[in-house]
Amino acid sequence: MSVTVEPVPLPHAGPPDVSLWRVDFSFDASLDAAAFTSLSDDERDRARHFHRHEDALRFATTRVALRDELARRLGVESHAIRFTLDANRRPRLADFYPLDFNVSHAGAHGLIAMSPVRRVGVDIEQHSDKFDWRSIATLTLDPGEAAWIERLDASEQTNAFYDAWTAKEALVKATGAGITRGLHHLAVLPRADSRVTLRHSIPDDMREIAAQWIAAPRGYAACAAWSWAPLAR
Repeated sequence: MSVTVEPVPLPHAGPPDVSLWRVDFSFDASLDAAAFTSLSDDERDRARHFHRHEDALRFATTRVALRDELARRLGVESHAIRFTLDANRRPRLADFYPLDFNVSHAGAHGLIAMSPVRRVGVDIEQHSDKFDWRSIATLTLDPGEAAWIERLDASEQTNAFYDAWTAKEALVKATGAGITRGLHHLAVLPRADSRVTLRHSIPDDMREIAAQWIAAPRGYAACAAWSWAPLAR
C-alpha cells in the first residue's frame, strides 16, 4: 500500500516561533514503504527491535515527520539530518543549529514541537478506560490534586488525571534536564482554561517555562510547553 507522512499543523496561543504538528499513524504500513526511506540505518534497527509492530510504526512515522520538518527548515535533504543525545539523553541535532524540537506519541497519534528561539516540550496520552489513575497517583499527582480529582464525578476523573499528566510531562521535557524530584512535586490542577498554571511552590527550573493544553483527538489529552529564555547559542 502507498504510505504518506503528512503532519497536520496545530494552532496554539503560544509564541509564534513555536510550531506544533500532529502526526497520524497507519498501522497497516510496512517499514519497507518508500515513506520511510529517509530513516538512518540506526533508526531502522531501532524500529525493528520494538516487540510490537504498532510501536515500531509510531517511532518510525514520527521520526520521518520530524526529519521532513527539520529538513524543510534547514534547507537540506531529510536523510541528511543527523541526531545525537545531549547530556540528559534528550535528542538534538548533531550539527549545530539553533533549533529545538520535541516529540511524543500515543495510540494513533504523535505530536512534534519545534522552535528556533526557545526550548520546547510536548506530550500526548491516550485515555484508557481500563487504566486506574489511582495506581500511579502518588508518582504523578500533588496530594491536593489527587483530593480534587476524587471530588469530581467519576466520568470526569480520568480526563482530569490525563490533563495533569500531559501538562507535567510537557513542562519537564521543556526544561531540558527535567525535574529530579518527580511529577508529584508539580501542581497544575484545577484547570481553569487552556493555559497551564503552576500552583503552590514553583521549582526554579520551571520559573521560565509556560505551557498550554492543546486540542487533541477524541479520547486523548495533549499539552505543549516552551521556555521564555532563548536557546543557548
